[in-house]
Amino acid sequence: MRFSILRMSKTELEVELDELDPTLTELLAERLNTYKEVEFAASKWEHPLVGKPKLFVKAKKEPMKLLEKAIDDVAKDIKKIEKEI
Repeated sequence: MRFSILRMSKTELEVELDELDPTLTELLAERLNTYKEVEFAASKWEHPLVGKPKLFVKAKKEPMKLLEKAIDDVAKDIKKIEKEI
């Protein structure tokens, strides 16, 4: 997965994924919203023919570390599902 940081501060992060499918940003936003440190996380996609999916995170602190944690957690879940199948 590759992404570009569009905006980052101590409490906010906005990234754009190189993928053309918003499924991953939606999955990450859902996972991020389960963390107590996250105030808000959302996936955004302007239009299927224009632009790429974006992910916005507002957290109490260190939103990049929380995004990395969410990526790791989702990857672990996928591996667990693969094993069960």
